[in-house]
Order: sequence, then structure tokens, then C-alpha cells
Amino acid sequence: MTLEELEERLQVLLDGDAITETSHQVTIQVFEELKKRLNRQDIVQAEMLFTHLPMALTRIDEGESVEGPNDDIMEEIRLSPYFEVAEELVAYIEQLWKKELPKEEQDFLYMHFSTIINMNLGGV
Repeated sequence: MTLEELEERLQVLLDGDAITETSHQVTIQVFEELKKRLNRQDIVQAEMLFTHLPMALTRIDEGESVEGPNDDIMEEIRLSPYFEVAEELVAYIEQLWKKELPKEEQDFLYMHFSTIINMNLGGV
């Protein structure tokens, strides 16, 4: 996924009132940060994460919640060599958004980031 592809996807979500302008802006900044950390312009398999993120921020703003990944999955994710970077990226989201994310959303984001970083760097 390139920045241009992300912007197109987010514009569709914005036009359909599925996400807020704030979640749109945070998502763009997080994508840019991940590109920098991966040293890539095109992030492989990032579509799910960068659809989930703006929708999750919007959902949280609207008072909705989700059930997080199960404990077994999270135990495996925490063993990932990329988990620390995933934690840093989630903290970056919270800094940009100026709110703490619920644990369930943090866990989903840890899972997404760890997987994407592995896909983009693991084979290098």
C-alpha cells in the first residue's frame, strides 16, 4: 500500500461518514511513521491495518467497544521480535490522538503492526 492508495481508501471512508477527520489525519501520520521505520514507500499487506485504525479511533470516539484478540494469540504476538516497535507505534497513535486506547484496541494494533513489520522486514 502506498500513501496515495491509503489516501484514496480514507477518502471513501470519510465521504461515507465511516471515519472522522481526526482519525483520518492520525492514520496518515502513522502510515508515514511506519514507512520511515520500514524504509519503504509501499508497505506490503497494510490494507487491513490502515482500514482498522481510523475506524477503531472513530468507534472509540462514539463510545463503542470491541472484544480483543484472545490471550493465546496475544501471548504469541508478545514474543514477536517486532513487538517493541509495535508498542512504540501504538504509543505514537495515542500521542497524536491525545487519548489512551482501550486495551482491546491496543492488542489488535500490536497484532497488526507486528504482522506487517514481519511481512515487510522478516524476509529481508
